[in-house]
Amino acid sequence: MKVGFIGIGQMGRHMSSNLHKAGFELVVNDIKKEAAIFLLEKGAAWAATPKAVTEACRIVISCLPSPESVEQVIHGADGLKAGWKKGDIFIDMSTNSPVVIRRIAKEAGNLGVKVLDCPVSGGTRGAEAGTLTIMVGGEASALEAARRVLEAMGKNIFHVGDAGCGNVAKLVNNLIGLACNSATAEGFVLGVKAGIKPEALYDIISVSTGNNWSLQQYPNTVFRGNFEPGFKVSLAYKDIGLALNLGDEYGMTLPAGKMVRNDLEQAIKAGWADKGVDAVILKLEKAAGVEVRKHK
Repeated sequence: MKVGFIGIGQMGRHMSSNLHKAGFELVVNDIKKEAAIFLLEKGAAWAATPKAVTEACRIVISCLPSPESVEQVIHGADGLKAGWKKGDIFIDMSTNSPVVIRRIAKEAGNLGVKVLDCPVSGGTRGAEAGTLTIMVGGEASALEAARRVLEAMGKNIFHVGDAGCGNVAKLVNNLIGLACNSATAEGFVLGVKAGIKPEALYDIISVSTGNNWSLQQYPNTVFRGNFEPGFKVSLAYKDIGLALNLGDEYGMTLPAGKMVRNDLEQAIKAGWADKGVDAVILKLEKAAGVEVRKHK
């Protein structure tokens, strides 16, 4: 099967590579051709425009950093919409706005094209290992037609409803995960400031009610002073903004989400936009005069 992939970025490079390993014939496009060189060297075909991708493939995937970039790929000059054919399937694996993806799905449906919104969770490690959790919104028939493609990239595939519901699930997940990230940072700085070694806190909390995914990253991130991104602060800030927008749409104020947004905004102002989300702890460490690092 020939599959198109648009967006060979931090996540997309691993996801597209796993498609290649699974035996799919890839046609790829990115704003920077050099990002796709490693795939071209393995036999993938280059398409100069999104339109050219969809003209060559019945299934096209996008993995892009923002709703605006997805809109550009679809509606821009030589975008996907200009090349869509009846029976095509478009899979957007970006973290997107449910409002945007629902509008796109309606437009595509008028052309006989089915849309699946399939945001993922698991970070770059999950993308590389092919173990991502994939949250799928859209028609069940389109999911079944594309299931083998998704299974090459993810381990847990959930059909959660109509188009847009995939991103509702993703934004709820990120709201909860990022709130845990902020709370974990705050708690560890408090504990270390008050005299407990971070390793002791980790051992206790890992088997107690405070355990969470963010905490489980600490041995490889915070404890080592390693703030290189799996999930960039800038992207987390975008995602929490989308979650707050969704809350506004349904008349919810989401105070925890607003707290998270403030933490991420402060990290961006401090120059940490391209660091991993664990970097929210740096401002707290500086204010408290301690560092949450593994003792040698």
